[in-house]
This record gives sequence, structure tokens and C-alpha cells, in this order.
Amino acid sequence: MAQYGWEIDLARCTGCKTCAIACKAENNTPLTTNYREVVTEESGTYPNPRKEFITMACNHCAEPACMASCPVGAITKRASDGIVLIDQDRCVGCRYCVWACPYGAPRYNESTGKVEKCTFCVHRVSANGTLNPACVDACVGRAIKYTRDFTANGVGKAPARFADPNLTHPSIRFV
Repeated sequence: MAQYGWEIDLARCTGCKTCAIACKAENNTPLTTNYREVVTEESGTYPNPRKEFITMACNHCAEPACMASCPVGAITKRASDGIVLIDQDRCVGCRYCVWACPYGAPRYNESTGKVEKCTFCVHRVSANGTLNPACVDACVGRAIKYTRDFTANGVGKAPARFADPNLTHPSIRFV
């Protein structure tokens, strides 16, 4: 099975949130629903404080906890590319997937009463094979890349509070 995945260069992310804005615009999500967000981590002390920005979305895991927790089978993983999707017609809004995901990807939409998440811009990457996810194209620092041939050989230098990758085997690599 093919697997699409993210590559995030933490040294290049400036925290500008352009990726999150592009995602919101591309997917027309309500103000309270963000599929991609930028987390700020502060560490160190004077005279060496440190600030790190981490762009995060659904990791389209090899073993999605969200999919395993869904009681109605609304969450599926496509065999063709490994993209994890939520069928809005089947979702009952129980939020089990929200609680199960160790990365906080599924988001409850108050207006629809359903759960949504990053779709890896499936409508773009499946269009003709040449379009990138909106966040990738918008990233001014070129901190976000994606690959159509992700191989699970570890997440690299993951941020301090990143959940244990052995839980779901996320399709993300930090460089």
C-alpha cells in the first residue's frame, strides 16, 4: 500500500501561520475548526531562551487510533495512498475519535455536529497528481513538504511533547 506523509523542517518554521490560513481557506472551515495549527513551544532560560514553532495536522497514521475508536465505521484509510478520511454522512459526532487521537487531529464542528480533520487536501493531490496540499504551497519558509512514498522509519527529531509514535505510527518526519 502506498502512503503519503509529511516532512516538517522545524528549523524553517517561523510561526507565521500561513499554512493554517491556507488550510482554512482551502477547506472553508468555520472560525472554530482548524485542521492545521501552529504550536509554539518555549524552552530554556535566560540568557538562552528558545522558541520553536511546530506546524501540526492529521498525520494519516499507519494505525489510526481515530479509525479504531469510531463506533460507526465513518473513518477509513484509503489503500491507494494511506489518506485517512471521515465520511460526513456516516459520522454521528460522538467524538470518540477526538479523544482517541494522540495528536489532536480530529476536530468537532459545532455547526454541523460532526467531526472533521485534515484530508491531506485529497481533492488537490488526487486531481491530476501535480497539486500539493494547500499548506505545502502556502508555507513561506518551505518548512512543510509531503511525499507520496512515505516510509515509516521513525519520526526523526520530534518536538518534546509529540506523542509516542509507537501508538499509531504517524506518517510524519521531523528534520
